[in-house]
Amino acid sequence: MHSTEHPEVMWGLGLDPDTAAFVEAAAGAGYALRNLPPDAVAWMRGSGGQTQAAWVPWQVWIGLPKNRRLACGQDECVRRILILEQDAEVLETEQVLAEGFVTAVRAPLTRFKVRDALLRLREMDSLAADLRRKTEEIALERELLVRKGNHLSFLNRVLSRATASLDPVTILSKARSDLRSLLPLTALAGAFWSRPEHGSGLDAELYMPCLLTPPESEEWQQALIAAAERQAGYKVSEYRQACLAPDRGRKLAPGPSAGRLLFLPLSVGGESFGFLALMTDKGLRLAKDQVQTLNACVNHLALALRNALLYRQVKLQADRDGLTKIGNRRSFEERLAAEAARHGRYDQPLSLILVDVDHFKAVNDTHGHQAGDDVLREMAALMGEGLRSSDYPARYGGEEFVVILPHTSREQAALLAERLRQRVAGRFFRAGAAKAGLSLTVSAGVAALSPGSSAQELVLLADQALYLAKNGGRNRVVVAGPLDIPQAGQAAGDAMEQPLRVVREIIEPRIALGRKADRAAV
Repeated sequence: MHSTEHPEVMWGLGLDPDTAAFVEAAAGAGYALRNLPPDAVAWMRGSGGQTQAAWVPWQVWIGLPKNRRLACGQDECVRRILILEQDAEVLETEQVLAEGFVTAVRAPLTRFKVRDALLRLREMDSLAADLRRKTEEIALERELLVRKGNHLSFLNRVLSRATASLDPVTILSKARSDLRSLLPLTALAGAFWSRPEHGSGLDAELYMPCLLTPPESEEWQQALIAAAERQAGYKVSEYRQACLAPDRGRKLAPGPSAGRLLFLPLSVGGESFGFLALMTDKGLRLAKDQVQTLNACVNHLALALRNALLYRQVKLQADRDGLTKIGNRRSFEERLAAEAARHGRYDQPLSLILVDVDHFKAVNDTHGHQAGDDVLREMAALMGEGLRSSDYPARYGGEEFVVILPHTSREQAALLAERLRQRVAGRFFRAGAAKAGLSLTVSAGVAALSPGSSAQELVLLADQALYLAKNGGRNRVVVAGPLDIPQAGQAAGDAMEQPLRVVREIIEPRIALGRKADRAAV
């Protein structure tokens, strides 16, 4: 029931005055009836979004043009009630509804019929409101399902792409591309850390955008180190930098101060090992579902990155000598075979240095095996000095070391071996209980890859040269093949040429015989 101060308006179309007055009186004080002539059109339009009742006699309705009846049916804000004359034919409910009426009442009108018609209208309005509400709820649920589907699809894509590689750089580069579909990402960086066995600081790896100016690179470095120390609770003692692949546009990446940095911790099994740094616009505000998706994405990436780091650690341990931390025999042989095939294919020089510590057994016998281990560790560090990133030092076995020198001629390798011999001879090794230090020397054999030769033949040449160096008095470098520079510990001339000729006479016939045997076997 409506207030009498603001009664609900009902329309009448072509009602006789007595019928109009009765309908208004029977409806009650909360209603007011406005009776219009049959040719009026104002009643067909709803007012203020409110549903309004319209009382229409059947004779007036069938007398309206068809286009007007169709126009009335399109206005959902007007609920029409059909008034049938007392002697009019009976209309089926389907016909009444087909004409666009909510219900029909037959004359003579009574207060009960008027009230019942209005009640039916109210019930219809209530059902329509419930239907609209249910429709809105279904639409909302459908939107939520679509968003959840997109969420799952996004996470599935991130997980599948992240687990397809065991390289942290590749995983982070793909994650940067995937995250751009979730938020406006300007740049992505990251940091991983571990606690060394000895020491209180962090050993960190910084992954930064590739295309940076020197000031912006320094800014990223400081921001990542500060965040790592803040999250891990320890100072960074050592760190290494890695470059993420640039975007397709290959544009310079901005510094971290140019936007807003989101630091997302990476942890697996409750153990934190790093974070991702996402750079976005300063005014960015994330919705709740974006935050949830981002957190789930980071959890997937954390697992993939942890697996990649563990794989790299295991592979590093498998490829490195446990004592000296340089390459081991197996990794050396694999690397040499690959380098020999590549250099042979492109006709590039490849040389090899094989080094042996002179009288190493005396170190173990006199000062103990702990001192011998200290000597080997320091010798490995000494061999790494002055090498290029493409050179590969390894422990060949026992007290023997080897260095692969890509794109290096035999003469250049001999000079490098001589410098190494001189550094060792002029150094005192702090090992074991020898407080004054140990004075040691090394012997070295140098060889270069000949056209058509294999990696095994190259090692054989270097080994025979080392054998001659050891038998020739030690503390010297012998090169397999003719050379225009003097050997260590010898004057230029016949004293140097003799061992070189011996190397060629001993080794090359053996290689030739081996090739003939191979051809005969085929």
